[in-house]
Order: sequence, then structure tokens, then C-alpha cells
Amino acid sequence: MSKHEIETSTAIPVTGYRSGSAARLAGIPVATLRVWERRYDVIAPSTRPSGHRRYSAEDISRLALVKALVDSGHPIGDVAHLPTENLRALRDAQSALPQAAAATPARIALVGDSLAAQAAARAGESAGVVAVCAAQGRASDALRGVAADVLAVELPSLREDAAAWIDSLAAQVGATRVVVAYRFGTKAAAAVLRARGHVVVRAPLDLSEIATLASLASGGTAPRPRARAPAPRFDEATLAAIGASTTSLSCECPRHVVELLRSVTAFEHYSAECTHRSPADAELHRYLEQVAGTARTLLEEALERVARAEGLPLTPAPEIDRG
Repeated sequence: MSKHEIETSTAIPVTGYRSGSAARLAGIPVATLRVWERRYDVIAPSTRPSGHRRYSAEDISRLALVKALVDSGHPIGDVAHLPTENLRALRDAQSALPQAAAATPARIALVGDSLAAQAAARAGESAGVVAVCAAQGRASDALRGVAADVLAVELPSLREDAAAWIDSLAAQVGATRVVVAYRFGTKAAAAVLRARGHVVVRAPLDLSEIATLASLASGGTAPRPRARAPAPRFDEATLAAIGASTTSLSCECPRHVVELLRSVTAFEHYSAECTHRSPADAELHRYLEQVAGTARTLLEEALERVARAEGLPLTPAPEIDRG
């Protein structure tokens, strides 16, 4: 069975999954689930007397198949109404994954009191679980000598400095996929973990979800390399000249573009020079620098178009050694 499908043997609630859990298992945002359901009729979930929708394992499997095909380039309108068996055949025809690999259960290491309690209560249903540690502070010692493909961690709170500890723990057990669930935390901390290829979700995390969520992780514990944005194309004198020029436009778009460009460039420099409290903090600032650099290059293209349309002078910035 493909990683994009849900094992039919997975235990599910008698009443089915709620929309949040169904979307999580299928690997799509809840908003996408709603659009696919209402606009494209991809699935027809059951509805309880209260009006709440409940999704079956078959619904989730179909959603995951559609996601896999859309991700590979098929328009949603072309696959939305195909029978499930046709979706599966289409997926299998283009899949490059060996079918035998999916039959081998992943080795899973669990960290967190809730996950430990679930593992104890459902010992007969915890296929693939090779190690369990309830206390976060003792995880490194408890998992010493353990080999696992997947590391699942549930934390009561998530801070920016958690990434370094999670990466270290994943490296210790040899995990190539990491799933992190948290109850409270910052968006910045979650962004750092996602930038490293980990799956980050809100707690609680159910044991039956881990294998499916792990299949969405990109693998690896090192930050993914990002291309640095090109050096600035225009010097300050050129920006000042364009901002002060009289143009044929009735609006002040040239001046506004210059102001935006200056602001984004300043933030790019700020992110590059900001002090780092931890490796996770450094990774976040590298990410912010890259995003700001991308925005700057787009604004430079916009400014060049405006300047050429108005016949304004464009003087390239001098070459800068960016290290």
C-alpha cells in the first residue's frame, strides 16, 4: 500500500474522524478539505444529527489519493470525480516507490507522557513502536542504543530552542522522519521545525496517525539549504533619484515602490546581522533573510519596469562581497 493511503487495519473511532483529523491524515489543510468536498464533490462524508461531518477511512484514503495526483500535476477538476479504483490505478502507474517497501512497518520511537500512556494502553495495537519515553528530560538516556525510522515527540509547549534538541534526538536514534505535536507554542518555533523537513501538528497526537504523518516528512535532520538572494541591483543614489523624479503617472507608485524596496532591504540586512541565541534561532533568521531577499528581488524587478517605462535613469549598485 502506498504511503499516501491509510491502512485499512488502522483502528478508527466508531463515529469516524472529525474534519481536522481527517485533513491531517490525508495531508491537506482543513480549508482544502472543505473546498474539495463542497466545490468538487471529491467525497461525501456522513453527517450526524448534530450536523457535524464524520469521515471514514475510505474517505481519507480517497483524499490522500487525490492529493498525491494533484501534487504530481493532475488538475483537481480532472481527478475529483474519478472512481477510487481509477485514482489508485493512476497513482500506481506513475509511482516510483517499490511496493515491497510499504509492507515493512516503520520503527517508531515515542517521546511524551500522552504517547507513552497510549502505547501502554494499546500495547497490542502499537505495531512498529520500538521505544517509549514519557519524560522529555530523560529521552536521550531512555533512547540510548535504540534504532528507529520515525521519532514522534509530543510537547506541552514548543519553544524556538526545541529544534536543536529534537534534531539531536533524531540523529541519536537514526530517524529520518520526525513528527512533533505541541499544545502551546510560537509560530516561529513551528516554522523552524517545518523548515527542517519535520511534520508539526497540534496535540493531541494519536498513535494511529503517526505512520501517516511521518510519510509527509521530507526526512533528514539538517536544515535544508536555501539559495541566497542576489546582491542588491540599485544603489541608494539611484533609489533616491527615482523616488524624487517627476513621472507621467498620476499616482505616486514609483515612490511607493522605492519605499517598499528600502524597507525590505533594511529588514534583509537586519535578519542577516541579528544576534542568535541558539542554532534554532540562527536557522530562523537565515529563513527570514532568504524570504526578505526574495521579496527584494521582486521589488527590484518592479522598480526597473516602472523606471524604464518613465525613462528614469537606472544605475546598478556596485558589486558587494557577500561572503
